[in-house]
Amino acid sequence: MGPAGRGVLTAIGAFLVLLFTAGPIVLALGGSVIPDRVMFASDRGLFDEVTLENYRFIFTGEVPPAYLKSGANRTMISDAARQAPRSLWNSAQIALAALVINLVLGAPAAFVYARYLFPGKRLTFMFLILSPLVPTIALITPIFMMLQAAGLVGSKLAIILMHATRALPFTVLILSVFFRKMPAELFEAAVIDGCSRLQSFLRIAVPLALPAIAATGLFAFMLSYAEFMFAMVLSGEAASRPVSVVMASLARNPDVSWSLLNTGIVIAILPTVALVALVWRYVLADLVSGAVKG
Repeated sequence: MGPAGRGVLTAIGAFLVLLFTAGPIVLALGGSVIPDRVMFASDRGLFDEVTLENYRFIFTGEVPPAYLKSGANRTMISDAARQAPRSLWNSAQIALAALVINLVLGAPAAFVYARYLFPGKRLTFMFLILSPLVPTIALITPIFMMLQAAGLVGSKLAIILMHATRALPFTVLILSVFFRKMPAELFEAAVIDGCSRLQSFLRIAVPLALPAIAATGLFAFMLSYAEFMFAMVLSGEAASRPVSVVMASLARNPDVSWSLLNTGIVIAILPTVALVALVWRYVLADLVSGAVKG
């Protein structure tokens, strides 16, 4: 196959990937601005009536007039959608706290595992890395009982602790690989200059591994933001529910309209899309430049 044929296959593959990744987002965005009665009407164009009233309802509580008109598919509108803005703030707090805990604990642990020998290193590292293989459903009951005994069930702290614990093995594994590849001469020179192990970590390892640290932090944030099982079991009232739980309850509610559900989906995914677009661009650029220099 010639270069032209390979180019065509590459373009087709890229289009299919884009279709299956960005397609649902585009459909949700379109469905969020189209009322139900227009969406399901066979004699009208989809974009005959475009409105932002669903967004206004979620943020202000003002019921869209489209739901009060005759011919609407639903005359009721779910108030669960109004929990979306607060749940976004809850998810941001939980995910950021899980990110910080992962980096504060995971980066030093990864450095120690990568650069030093100590008793039980291999056993503890294998236990840490293999722990995510345990099914989440098998941990729900014992973890719930422990957190209930500690009086944390129904609080954001319980969800933060669980999300940080679940992401920590990945943080240690990824960062230990980067720390292990760093030249030993750098740390030997630091010791000769009088640096302690902590100073070597902060002054040498951390600056060199900043792209990897940012990538693992972003991974921990996304893992926490999207997690549902522990968030559902450990969250209490609406004031502490993250966005994953609110979106699940919104999807199960028979009173909610399709356009309102799509609006909630768009609101839920916009923060993560913005974060990835802003952070990953610089992370990927630093990783690629580092690879070229190496």
